[in-house]
Amino acid sequence: MDSLLYEIYSSNYDITPKRDKTQQELYEKLYAEWDKVQQIFGDEFINSIFNIQGELEDWQSFYYYRQGFRLGAQLMMEVFTSATE
Repeated sequence: MDSLLYEIYSSNYDITPKRDKTQQELYEKLYAEWDKVQQIFGDEFINSIFNIQGELEDWQSFYYYRQGFRLGAQLMMEVFTSATE
């Protein structure tokens, strides 16, 4: 079945944004620079930075999720309130 609703229902929907050509090129440049940093400072330093960055991204993702949930709830309240007036 080729349906967005079915993909969401069956938990097969991938929300990962697809990179365009420019984004992919920039990521490749970034990875090349990180390789240089890793050669100078070592694996432990790089792993520490990536762990901190991962925690930051987790909190940021949760913040966006929470804000989106609040927005959705507010929109539903507005619809239900205006429907009863």
